[in-house]
Amino acid sequence: MKEWIVELCPEISEWQADMIAEAVYNSVLEEREACAQLALQGTGEAVQTKTLEILQSERQRIADAIRERGQK
Repeated sequence: MKEWIVELCPEISEWQADMIAEAVYNSVLEEREACAQLALQGTGEAVQTKTLEILQSERQRIADAIRERGQK
C-alpha cells in the first residue's frame, strides 16, 4: 500500500505515506469487523430451535470468514 501511495503522490514524505497506509489499513479492519458484527446480529423473528442453531452457526461462519480475510 505504501509503495502505491508514494507512486501516486511522489511529493509526499515517507512518514506521510506510512501514516496514510496505516490509516487505510485501520479503516479496512474496522469495516471488516463491522461487517462481521452485522453478520452475527439476530433476525428478530421467532424460528424453530434447530433452524436457529443452523442460522447462528452460519452467521458465525460468515463472521469468521470476514475476519480471516485480514489474516491473508
